Amino acid sequence: MSPRTIKLLGIQAGRGAARPGAEDGPYVLRERGLVQQLIRAGHSVEDLGDIPGEFETRFASAPPGPVNHLRNVLQVNRHTHACVLGTRRKAPGAFLLVVGGDHSLAIGTLAGLSDACRRLGLLWIDAHADFNDPATSPSGNIHGMSLAVACGNGHRDLLLISDYNPMVDEQDVYLLGPRIFDVGERENLAASRVHLLGTDEWRARGIVDAALSAARDLAAGCDHLHVSFDIDVLDPAFVPGTGTPVPGGITADEARVLLAALGRQGLVASAEFVEYNPSLDQDGRTGGLVLELIAALLG
Repeated sequence: MSPRTIKLLGIQAGRGAARPGAEDGPYVLRERGLVQQLIRAGHSVEDLGDIPGEFETRFASAPPGPVNHLRNVLQVNRHTHACVLGTRRKAPGAFLLVVGGDHSLAIGTLAGLSDACRRLGLLWIDAHADFNDPATSPSGNIHGMSLAVACGNGHRDLLLISDYNPMVDEQDVYLLGPRIFDVGERENLAASRVHLLGTDEWRARGIVDAALSAARDLAAGCDHLHVSFDIDVLDPAFVPGTGTPVPGGITADEARVLLAALGRQGLVASAEFVEYNPSLDQDGRTGGLVLELIAALLG
């Protein structure tokens, strides 16, 4: 990617997941030199700070229900929507880099992007489909519902964060790398128009070739292409510091090459990296790799 202005936004989202700790991801990545890394690559960086998680929502407790911590997640994503929308309107030519935080934060990110563009295209790279709704989710955790919400299927309050429902049309979503599905989630996907490539099929088609083909297809009809990258798409051997590991993922080298190829293509206008949990990263290996992956995408 050629040098450009990068708007960096951290989202301290942790209540969308079962295990705490992902909310500290943005702080740890900054402490390990994320901003300096981007500047060394030739980019101009404006650090927008973090959308607070627990602090902003300390009065947002709610009784247990089919959707865990709904009010907390709703508050964080409302703030995220406002920040993303304002940033895109003020600096539409800048690259928006979001670091988290659990994958529930994607609801606010996609809501803001959807409201700021004509037609949003999405590459969702993840070990999970995140396509549950409140009726199909066995856990009630919102990070497993975020893509479904973006596609117009979920709790009403979450759907209303954006001016548009759906935030992204199903046909404008490529879901790459999932390898574990809940029963109802699989049925939801089968009834959708989402383009799905599980890990085995993705690798058989060529990880880079399939992703570049998807990006070109989306760019042909969409005016904004976003990459939502969940680090658990990698095999747990490479990313011990994530809360929902699934065996059989892609390797660190495959992820680097993939993201570097997407960056060189020049079609991606924003990206988020999610589900880094420093509390599970005993030797710091996962955090270092996340920085490498961001560097691969952004040159």
